[in-house]
Amino acid sequence: MARMKINTPCLALPARICGRRGVPLVLFLHGFLGSSADWLPIAEWMKKNWRCVLPDLPGHGRAHFPKQPELYSFNGAAQAVLAGVTEPVHLVGYSLGGRLALYLAARHPEKFLSLTLISSSPGLATARERAARRRADDALAAGLETRGLKAFLTSWYAQALFGGLRRKPALFRRLLARRRKNDAAELARALRGCSVGRQPSLWPQLSKLKMPVLLLAGSGDEKYVRLMRRMRAQIHGAQFRVVPGAAHAVVEEQPARVARALVKFLGEREQI
Repeated sequence: MARMKINTPCLALPARICGRRGVPLVLFLHGFLGSSADWLPIAEWMKKNWRCVLPDLPGHGRAHFPKQPELYSFNGAAQAVLAGVTEPVHLVGYSLGGRLALYLAARHPEKFLSLTLISSSPGLATARERAARRRADDALAAGLETRGLKAFLTSWYAQALFGGLRRKPALFRRLLARRRKNDAAELARALRGCSVGRQPSLWPQLSKLKMPVLLLAGSGDEKYVRLMRRMRAQIHGAQFRVVPGAAHAVVEEQPARVARALVKFLGEREQI
């Protein structure tokens, strides 16, 4: 596994890189519990025309930073990603990775050629909502530390959001096998630090986005279909597509459809 080229020697994220040099760069940010490996099926579709950079976010995969606890905060994780962006790139994020991607695009628009958000949100609008979510995520993190990763995964994937995965047993087994390779203590740090309750609300930033934006949500994920329709109404010129045959875990459930949507969207951008 390579490491992203960075400007600051103390910051480095392990990353897989797919595709040849000399073609446009696409940076992919995975969701909570995930890793760079989640994007490999999509990168296989895209690597002929784009160079795909797939980092592990702090607390996930091989991105362990026990001596740099600040990297597990929402802003710290975003800055670790930004340190690897040495030229303008297309930015793609799923769930947690989408929240980080939106945060980066809103604050550093000159770094990003386009933005794709998959099953993502701009955060919670009120301080009361954020405080409640912080308490809930802190309790989840404590449970992860005390009960262990196996029990946590069982309860996490029992959520209605992941019903589509549970209806595909072979895919679900492969996903769980990959998730069990994570470290419980590392994930707990990431869950606390990157809680949506510790993320600033990005709703006011949506109308200020100038780069092309694509929004994707699974047809079975009613919450995020509604949420991303609201986002589209506030982002000038944004495209929104519902991906059939998937719920929240669109990247896992329908990688070919996600890849085709990205190829079409990014191809249009390159022709402008």
